[in-house]
Amino acid sequence: MRRPGQPTRARASRRSPGSARLRSRPWHPARGRGRLPADTLRRVKRRRLGSSRALASGIVASVLVAFLGARAAPPDVASGESAGLPPIVDRAPLAPPGTSLRRIQDEGVLRWGVDPAGGAPFAMPDPSDPRRLVGFEIELVERLCEHLGVRSEPVPADWLALIDNMKAGRTDLALNGIEASAERARVVDFTAPYYRYGEQLTVRAADRERYRSLDDLRGRRISVLNGSAAVEVLQRAGFRESEIVQYDDSLAPYVELANGRVDGSLAESIIAGYYAASMPELYSIPRTFAPGEYAGAVRKGEHELLAALDAALARMKADGELGRIYQRWGIWSAEQEQLGIVRGPDAEKVALASAASTSGLAWGPVLRELAVATGATVLLTAIAMPLAIVAGLGLALMDRSRRSALAWPARLYIQGVRGTPLLVQIFLVYYTLPVLGKTIGFGDALVWPAFAVGILCLAGNYAAYEAEIHRAGLEAVPKGQREAALALGMTSRQSLRLIELPQSFRIILPPILNDLVAMIKDTSLVYVIGVRELTAVALGLGKARLIVPQMLVVAAVFYLVVSVLADALGRRLEARLRRRGTPSVPLEPGHPHSGALPAQ
Repeated sequence: MRRPGQPTRARASRRSPGSARLRSRPWHPARGRGRLPADTLRRVKRRRLGSSRALASGIVASVLVAFLGARAAPPDVASGESAGLPPIVDRAPLAPPGTSLRRIQDEGVLRWGVDPAGGAPFAMPDPSDPRRLVGFEIELVERLCEHLGVRSEPVPADWLALIDNMKAGRTDLALNGIEASAERARVVDFTAPYYRYGEQLTVRAADRERYRSLDDLRGRRISVLNGSAAVEVLQRAGFRESEIVQYDDSLAPYVELANGRVDGSLAESIIAGYYAASMPELYSIPRTFAPGEYAGAVRKGEHELLAALDAALARMKADGELGRIYQRWGIWSAEQEQLGIVRGPDAEKVALASAASTSGLAWGPVLRELAVATGATVLLTAIAMPLAIVAGLGLALMDRSRRSALAWPARLYIQGVRGTPLLVQIFLVYYTLPVLGKTIGFGDALVWPAFAVGILCLAGNYAAYEAEIHRAGLEAVPKGQREAALALGMTSRQSLRLIELPQSFRIILPPILNDLVAMIKDTSLVYVIGVRELTAVALGLGKARLIVPQMLVVAAVFYLVVSVLADALGRRLEARLRRRGTPSVPLEPGHPHSGALPAQ
């Protein structure tokens, strides 16, 4: 029986002689707080912080790899030689120093914006080799670059953000089915037009006698591509906003029409000829109307680059080079002669000029490319999630602080990030932040690679949620644990690092693993800034060959496999922590709390 004043004997630990596990009930020494021996603290730090240091080192190394390797080799593109065009002899002269054209010539590369995820037949992944981009605009820009004496480097981005991406300084040219309009001309300079199109109305084949013109569809819902000239055409024709159904890619309007959700679809004739002509359940009314023109876009004031592009386009029009490319892709029409484009000699039509069949799809390379894209998805998660956990812990500690200068910024960040969509945050950081940096004089300091922005946004968004999880976990640790640590002479920081955090980690591990699986799926959002992750590759191939459902099923299987593996890894970690038991602090032999009497 213990006498009053006698210290509570702790049960001896099996891990090492002379060590003990603390009970939750503290002992208060009569002579005030002492301090643990230095050797004991060093051993505790080695045991508790060794894995944390390794994790931190891995995070730092991964982030460096992401920033330095984000500008990986761009996708291969078709060359002018593959189009059967003669080599260029007369190239553009060297531009004056200090101009954007001179910089491009010195670097030897022209970076231009394109959306391969939904750009057929303009630009799309080659079904036989998904790493290679094909399309009539791919060949067009490649030929332009040959005239300029530089190499073509397509920079993927969402179609609606191509101009914003160029204004941010990531590209020097935006050329991807962009209609030259007066509204856009206020923010960019357009090159000479390179293609003339007309709007074409498509209806279901069963309604071809019922709907013969746009007037017959008044009061009906019509699907269009978001941001395209078709939206303005319908608005001028008197259609209400509720009757104009906008989608983010060229294929979706026709799929919705075939499924009966809308009664018509309006798009440029080149788009209708590729998608609607490949779907037998649809019928495109032959007559086109509301003609328009495609042109390339450059930043305001870059006159030398604009003049060089116009000169190269003029030569391509006059020599029949452009007409030959259009013939190869089945988009030549008599209207192109109005732009001064010479048809040139006959050219054999490429098989990819139509999306009618999937015969050109090689599943072996496709599955390999999807596996590589899955690796990018896993890498995004593997880097962003640890960063989110660490940042979330910092936010939780700031939120629990008694200092308003620390607590309020953390609370504002948590509420602000949790109250805005992740997609909006990605757009703000990738497109708006660089423009803001240039405005306030930071130059290109805020122009970051797409992969790094994806990591930053995922980590920053999930850090707000992890902060609340950390806060709940710390509050779930019994207060007696902290009191016992302080009674043993530990400082508040030592108690937090060695006693409270290890116990809270066991409590918060299940919700953190749940967020890990959620982040694996949320990585699909970064495809809007051109990251070639799983969703971007699957959609690009699916839209090019009208097999979006099949490709999404394959992508879902890849996501499921990765999620199941992540969940299994988390459960194994939980089981390992359960086997290790509760945290323990090894004490020196002879310490009053070690359970052994001091040596005589």
